[in-house]
Amino acid sequence: MTRAVTSVGPQVRTGGRVDAIDLARGVALLAMMLVHVGPHWLDGGPPVGSIVASGRAAPLFALVAGVALALIHDREPGGAGSTRATAIRAVLLVALGLSLGSLHDMPILVILPSYGVMIVAALPFRRLSTRAVLILAGAWAVVVPVLLLAAQRQHSPVFAEQAELSDLEHPGGLVMELLVWGPYPAAVWFAYVLAGLGLGRLDLRSAVVARRMVLVGAALVTVTLATGWAAISLGTFGDDGRDGWHLLFRVDGYPYELPMWNDLLIVGEHTSRPLNVLGAMGSSVLIVGACALVSTARIPGAWFVLAPVRAAGAMTLSLYTIHVLWSWRLRVTSDELAAGLPPVGGYDDWLLQVVVLCAAAVLWRRFLGRGPLESAVRRLSVWGSGRSSRTASRGLV
Repeated sequence: MTRAVTSVGPQVRTGGRVDAIDLARGVALLAMMLVHVGPHWLDGGPPVGSIVASGRAAPLFALVAGVALALIHDREPGGAGSTRATAIRAVLLVALGLSLGSLHDMPILVILPSYGVMIVAALPFRRLSTRAVLILAGAWAVVVPVLLLAAQRQHSPVFAEQAELSDLEHPGGLVMELLVWGPYPAAVWFAYVLAGLGLGRLDLRSAVVARRMVLVGAALVTVTLATGWAAISLGTFGDDGRDGWHLLFRVDGYPYELPMWNDLLIVGEHTSRPLNVLGAMGSSVLIVGACALVSTARIPGAWFVLAPVRAAGAMTLSLYTIHVLWSWRLRVTSDELAAGLPPVGGYDDWLLQVVVLCAAAVLWRRFLGRGPLESAVRRLSVWGSGRSSRTASRGLV
């Protein structure tokens, strides 16, 4: 396992950033933006953007969070990677997420509060070996979704709205929403963070490791989709009047209808069932492996072409916040909202955000360095820890 901060390869620069992880994080950001403002699935089959990104972008974010947690703890155990700094960072993420969720008519289910909960929960697991944490991630992805389904059957119907600041009046309810009932149930999604925590111990500069990640990820995606399709073909979920293949990507009514035990074979996005979690974990591992391959392959021009995505991945907290506010503004001024209709979305809105935010990231990184929110969160998290300002100004992940 390589633990050096510098490297002669393109993946880790002298400043310490892991470019392959920045690239994967940038892909996750762009995919999540596509889900939020791209064409929405209203009637008929899902648009291509939903098939590719929906239900996979957010898990990729969570998995990369685990990778970053492992890397920064390894390299700055007494600074930004310490338990104290991680806990402070988590509190700041929860506060920011609840604030964004409090905006009137917010169209996006903000993931930051669940994200903050998961990185704190991961702290004790950093002591486990790489093999142990990866095995635990796989077991977690199977066992905890079963427990969640059992809980939903006992308490259904459950309606979990956007987590917001007003929820602090009932902290117990907020905790349950973030851990169990919400759209990003941290109790289940923690499997992604555990997987990332294990992958962060591997040598991501190794082409062999990267290829194995791609193969493992592709195998997980293939097996879960094939199993889900077999369940659909056998009529496990009945006939809802539409072609059954759509159930591979979405299930209407979840989680507001009483779930059945055969729902364990559902693959649809954000259902938090075993096949869904394993499939999303597989696609995340595949993407991280592919980004690591690109970083080691030295394909002429590839690294230059992907530089804007990599720059965006180096400041995703800032860009995600801008994207949420931008999308909220689009929503509150939309004709659909005025007419009481759901938003339609389009590739044009997504492409505009991609171009503007990636260009801004390139310029900001070139002339100012760390993203504004990233800088503020890091400085607050290491404040009073005795770390030098020079160390705090250098980015690792």
